[in-house]
Amino acid sequence: MSSTFTVLTRFLFVVIGIILISAFVGLFTNGIQLDAILFLENILHIVKSLVFPENLLILGPTNRQYSIFINFWDYYIYSLIIFLSSICISMIIGLFITYVTILLPQKLNEGVSKIISLLESLPDLFIIIVIQFTVIYYFQQTGTLLFPVAGSSQNNTYFLPIFSLALIPSFMIYRINLHLVNEEWKKPYIELAKSKGFNKSYIFFSHVLRNIVPSLFSHSKTIVLYLLSSMVIFEKLFNVYGIFTFITSYPNPNVIAFTLIMFFLPVFILYALITTLIEKNTGQRLEW
Repeated sequence: MSSTFTVLTRFLFVVIGIILISAFVGLFTNGIQLDAILFLENILHIVKSLVFPENLLILGPTNRQYSIFINFWDYYIYSLIIFLSSICISMIIGLFITYVTILLPQKLNEGVSKIISLLESLPDLFIIIVIQFTVIYYFQQTGTLLFPVAGSSQNNTYFLPIFSLALIPSFMIYRINLHLVNEEWKKPYIELAKSKGFNKSYIFFSHVLRNIVPSLFSHSKTIVLYLLSSMVIFEKLFNVYGIFTFITSYPNPNVIAFTLIMFFLPVFILYALITTLIEKNTGQRLEW
């Protein structure tokens, strides 16, 4: 019961934070208006809109007001698919590269680590341009378009935005994993497992991975924040019609607050479920 209350309290604090930030952004929607009264009015308007969703209105091209739910869910679901898929893929790639690395001889292990560190240091913009250029060049040479390099309002593109968004975080996860695995590999139980004849693969998946998951989960908040900040750039470069495009198109404080809360909700639920599973299987209580 207390655990559920703690989770709900944490969610409430995040919602309050989003409301305050959205109300503050509203001070800059129509020029700079640093007015405390306007700030309080924005907060009240946001709260009313969250309680009564019929107040969530946007201004159309003909200066008529419409409910945001006419096209909100298309933007929302599209962004959510890209974001959650990127998280999952980056985790899988990061863990896979870590597993392959520990199987390599020491010199190759160090070489792979240096290459990954170099790739991680590359700017997002550079990686996106290289990926898009590669697909376009292949199309020019062969006449075959492997994947759409940009979306449109009628046709959404998935593969390249998801892959590109997941690439740098996968290197970050690899670097974190490798550090955790190297620390774990020095512990006495590893020598005991080796003396019993267990190979590296068995030790990694049966023992090491289980022990590093709590620490990896603690570091994952940085990965999530990185993905969120990167999505703004990715939506522009891939012409993705996601929630950040929706927010910039309709920068009303109540629309911004509702959109961010809705986007945060599934991420929060995912974190709550993963925390419960980790605590149940490892006995470690996590703070997030």
